Parts: sequence; structure tokens; C-alpha cells
Amino acid sequence: MTADTGFTGRTALVTGASRGIAAAIAKGLADVGARVAISYSSKADAAAGHEGAAEALVASITKAGGHATAIECDISEPDAAERLVAECKDVLGAIDTLVLSASAQVNKVFWRQTASDISTQLQVNISANVALLQALLPRMQAEQYGRILTIGSVQEVAPGAEMPIYAMTKAALRNLVENLAVQCARDNVMINNIAPGLIQTDRNAFRRADQAEWQEFVRSANPAGRAGEPADVVRPALFLLAPENKFTTGTTIYVAGAAQVARSSSDAACAANPQMPTVS
Repeated sequence: MTADTGFTGRTALVTGASRGIAAAIAKGLADVGARVAISYSSKADAAAGHEGAAEALVASITKAGGHATAIECDISEPDAAERLVAECKDVLGAIDTLVLSASAQVNKVFWRQTASDISTQLQVNISANVALLQALLPRMQAEQYGRILTIGSVQEVAPGAEMPIYAMTKAALRNLVENLAVQCARDNVMINNIAPGLIQTDRNAFRRADQAEWQEFVRSANPAGRAGEPADVVRPALFLLAPENKFTTGTTIYVAGAAQVARSSSDAACAANPQMPTVS
């Protein structure tokens, strides 16, 4: 564990933290000295074939000398946020660092999204996050300290046809980040958003069943022509969450290989084949 007096003594809650990007951020926070509450859904982990992931992450952090605890919480339940905050406070103390990463993602075109699909995405991606912010922001403002980070998506600005409701919720959350950042800037509460593009995690493992198709998908996903790694998100996350960050707020950092930049078809072709001449 790397000592960092800035994070030492800070208490972080990371939602959806048993796997993927959020797990990497949780470990990163623990590595620099924060106490970390790893919020997870055992039902979601089991459904994804990763039962016990949260406990394994806590064990890994503890072995490395960090301080973490796993808190089971299904935030698809309407009153889950209040219970989660209360349990975190009992176990670790008051939360001063918040990472909102848990999300529901349904890969269906708009016409095939059912009422249940839509309701789940709205609850997990919007309502639960709003409830957590309402529960934690007043104390952060009163204490004149808070660091909040939402994990959005490049689909906020470049929505894909197969995830229309997910993309909509991420855009809405970014709007809320900007609104709250303005209201809380004088209170030393920094509120920011990171929007990843294609990051290789278990969430997109289904795409790697056919490696040829995966490679084609990766090449077309962004101008960089590759998938990112969770570590690519951790570095900017730690910057935005650091106590030393006292002026960067209301911003979105894209970790997306330039996928957020609007491109013409010729631009995309040149990115895939840099030797191809362009005609103006």
C-alpha cells in the first residue's frame, strides 16, 4: 500500500464495487490509505457468475495492508440507499468520499425495452443515486468537505442503438453532476463525472466469445482502435477524488480513446487505416 496522507483517514463508499471499473477504483482508494466500503449486490454477482467477488476483493485489499469492508445492498430496491448509508456509518464512520458506479444496463434496441427493463435502469441508474446524494450531501456541505464521482459513459454524448435507456440515464446523471457542482463549489465539495468508453471488463465478456468479432468490435469502438483497462479509469478517478483537488468540479473526463468526439465516416476510416490518404 502506498502511503498518501491526503487520503489517510478518509472514508469512501463505492457502489457496484465488487467487479470491473468500480472494483479497481475501490482498490485504488484503499491503496492510497482510504477506508473503503464496497457496496455490492450478491444477486447481481451470482447472475453474472461472480459469486463471492466482493469478499475476494476485500481479502485482496486487506492482504495488501488496506482497509475495506463489503456491504451487501441491492440498490434496485427503493429504500436501499438510506439503509446503505446507515450501515456504512456504523461500520466505517461518516462517508466523505463517494463513487457512484453501480448501474443496470439492458442491451436491447429501444422498441424491445420492456417496462421492467426501463424501470430497473431508472431505479438503479437514477433514483438510487439521487437518494444517495440526498443522504450524503448535506453533511458534506456542513463539514465543508466532500468528494463525489459518478461513473458515466461515453454514451452520454455518443449513444448507441442497443442501449438507449442506459445512455439516457447516464446523460441525466451528468446533468445532475453539473447542477450540484455549481451549488456545492463554495462548500469544498467537488462533484465530477468520468465517462469511460469501451473498457474490457466482465460486463462485456459476452462479446469476447468470438475473438474475431471482438477484435472487429474493438477496432471500430474508438479512434484508438483498442479497449481500455480499468486502470485507465483509476488514475483520473484518484485525481478527482483527492483532498488536494480543490478546484476541479462539475467536469467530465472521458476515458474513451476519443470515442466521444464526433467523427465523419472518412475520419473513422482513416483512424482504422492511418495510411489511407484523405481527399479534401
